Amino acid sequence: MTNQHKLLDAAIKKVGNRYLATMLVAKRIRQLHHGAPAYVKRSEGESHFTVAMREIAEGLVILDPPVVIDSFAAAAASLRPEDALSQEVAQAPESAETVVESS
Repeated sequence: MTNQHKLLDAAIKKVGNRYLATMLVAKRIRQLHHGAPAYVKRSEGESHFTVAMREIAEGLVILDPPVVIDSFAAAAASLRPEDALSQEVAQAPESAETVVESS
């Protein structure tokens, strides 16, 4: 396993979610590319990717505000039951128009 793979695994463990870790890395790389200072000592020739991964793995860059993954389950639980939705569809007026945007 390469050093970058180890850093990626450490960053994912620190963030707690692969998708969020990827998004955080991408955002931090953009910041570094546009001149933001690094929070770790940078070796000569070290890529923005490696610097961003080290910063996240060391806990120097975090999500703000922290994302609560359980909020997805709470949102899903708040959805209307399927039978209530089908009743609304049955009560909808027959003259309703469907608008389709062309691309």
